[in-house]
Amino acid sequence: MKDSILRSRRAMSKAAAATVTIIIIIAVIAGAWYYYTTTTPPATTTSSTTTTTTTTSTTTSTTTTTTTTTTSSTTAPPPTSSTTTTTTTVSKPPIHETVLYLIQNDASSRVLTIKKGVADLGVIPADQLNALVGTKRGDFQIIQQRMGLSFDITYIVLNTLKPPFNNVLVRQALAFATPYPLIWKTIYANTMAPLVGVIPKGMMGWTTYNTINYTFDMAKAKALIAKSGIDPSKYVITVYYNQGNTNRAKLATMLSTYWGQLGFKVAVQALSWPQLLEKTSKPEFDVYIIGWAPDYADPDDYAGPLVGGGTNFDTVKAFEVTSASDVSNYLSSAKVIDTPNYYVVVGPEGKGASVSLTGKKIVVVQYKLSEKQTPPANCTAFVTIDPAFYRNVTLDALIEAGRYSVDPNIRTAIYQAVEIISNYEVPNIWLGQNEIVRDYWNWVKGRYYNPVLAERWDLIYEVPIPNPPSVGIGNYINDEHTLVISTIGWPQSFDPAKSYETFGWEIFHEIGDTLVTYWKDDLTHAIPDASVAWAHNANGTEWYFVIRGGLKAYDPSSGKIYTVNATDVLFTIWRIARLGLDPSWMITTFFDVNGSKAYTESEFNNILSKGGLYATYNGKTVEVKSLDQLLQIFGYKGETAGVVMLKLYKPYGAILNILADPFTMVIPAKYLFDNVQSLQGKYMEAMQAAQWGKNPSAWAKYIGTGDKEPTHMFLHNHPIGTGPYYVADFKQDSYIVLKLNPQYWNMTLWQQLYNYKP
Repeated sequence: MKDSILRSRRAMSKAAAATVTIIIIIAVIAGAWYYYTTTTPPATTTSSTTTTTTTTSTTTSTTTTTTTTTTSSTTAPPPTSSTTTTTTTVSKPPIHETVLYLIQNDASSRVLTIKKGVADLGVIPADQLNALVGTKRGDFQIIQQRMGLSFDITYIVLNTLKPPFNNVLVRQALAFATPYPLIWKTIYANTMAPLVGVIPKGMMGWTTYNTINYTFDMAKAKALIAKSGIDPSKYVITVYYNQGNTNRAKLATMLSTYWGQLGFKVAVQALSWPQLLEKTSKPEFDVYIIGWAPDYADPDDYAGPLVGGGTNFDTVKAFEVTSASDVSNYLSSAKVIDTPNYYVVVGPEGKGASVSLTGKKIVVVQYKLSEKQTPPANCTAFVTIDPAFYRNVTLDALIEAGRYSVDPNIRTAIYQAVEIISNYEVPNIWLGQNEIVRDYWNWVKGRYYNPVLAERWDLIYEVPIPNPPSVGIGNYINDEHTLVISTIGWPQSFDPAKSYETFGWEIFHEIGDTLVTYWKDDLTHAIPDASVAWAHNANGTEWYFVIRGGLKAYDPSSGKIYTVNATDVLFTIWRIARLGLDPSWMITTFFDVNGSKAYTESEFNNILSKGGLYATYNGKTVEVKSLDQLLQIFGYKGETAGVVMLKLYKPYGAILNILADPFTMVIPAKYLFDNVQSLQGKYMEAMQAAQWGKNPSAWAKYIGTGDKEPTHMFLHNHPIGTGPYYVADFKQDSYIVLKLNPQYWNMTLWQQLYNYKP
């Protein structure tokens, strides 16, 4: 997942009775975590030389794509009770007390750093992967894992608001003028597979049916340019890429050569990662190269962010009809997309549309446009519109319908229609789907792969090596207590409410706790983290999370410790929506943050006693009548710190997946009120005004919006968290140092795995 990630989107509903069933099924699946959390974790045992991983994708009745990944790791999930576990002292591996990220934007420097053993692993250019394999240091060597296709994709963004990219024939011509086989072989060392459209292979909606095969064909590209009516000699195209990414540098140069053969003048320009994000957030660019790794493994997380044009709808409905003549009863006009098993017919609400269709089932997607629409030029990429600033009402209606459809057959057809349109319209040139290939020293043990979450470095370990080399920063050496990673770029921000890229999310996963999480490579069972139990109402529009007692955030700059409670959790989610920065769409689209609330345990008990809230136990749905009963279902016996009720606008099957994303890590409100000058001395006033979470909208008096907002400006450079590590030191564009958090709630896990006590 070491690649660029950003995102965006909106919302809509479906049949209530079916949704009740779907939400309960979701809870059942989530509840299967119980089996895992009651197992005492043994020492990690993995193969010392190779790991074979098979990734398969299956559609479940939760309407999300569930990814199951199998590795050789046998470590069980962390304990969730705050009670102390007695551990027999045996010889166990050392823990990573320090994690050191070396920022080396020059690829040859990264390769040399890893070869010398100064770094254990890192970001290695695809064309140099094989050069590292077999490099030895004593009895150790660099090994390679080839693990099949990931869900990570690479694509080329075209500014569709700007000539000549606003012409679909020009976009198709550029796609045909892109030398895919040469790029895959010489730049990506055959670690990339063809990508048809926005949805990757292995995920619901992927199809090659009724699509254009954009093979390299310069004659066809020139014919399309001639047909488009534009004079390419009048255009200068600048291709941007992020500095330090040698693959993209080579790709940009190759595009300048081949696109130049169409008559365009093509320039290339490298920008730092923050500069690239800033420049491309508005339609002020021509072309840039980027990647995408999933927020959660569902086609909605590709379709919405990457081709969703931000159209506002009053209603969107999807349903099956029995014959083509029925379409005229629902639509005033119609566009037909031919998918493998269905005709998908899309149009505005009304009557009179006429279609002639036979031989397949028919899905109707009916929409009503909102009166108010934001012009694409006024939108923000990955926040309110796709990166290409491309708006297609038909495509947007399909995306809205797919998000909330509960019938897996209809949902599949809808996303196949999205795939077909994204292929034909090419707002982005779909360059390829990345293979998972990792080279690293085999003294590192227990590695695993999760398509959404980074590895947690306290869950892997190293065996000692002789004469560990100096890292070149302070007195650090690359011994078994220090994991050294050679990488590129810099986190977009240390504020989780802003950062929407892989590096930042990796840091947050190491230093923070989210309401729920996933254990290692398992992406099917949500397990407790900042919350210890949860329940939902019958239709899935209210989710109640019991907050873990003893959750503490450590501020290394002051030495202060901040105890986290339910109000802090609600404040965190509310603040993400309030700021409206890059990842905020995943909150604002689905969560009514001002309608959400924090409760005491007593208040929650009263709510439970009235019935109508459901939890799960070992695959069974249980109506819960008391807090004690709920905690027993989840096997938790420790302290609690209040309850958060998160209210949804409409039921959505991937809510737990979103709440496991690192950008939702808990930030204690008092930390901001203590350190942001304009808020100092106002903590009690703000909490009382919001009635400690009963009226969160009152926080709007204290917290503003945008990337100049004071709490964001502070957190941008002053990270804090409750997770296994904390940021001990950093120098921008040079290094980041993480240290084990002495206040981490789950230090029992470290005792079990490593016999380690801080």
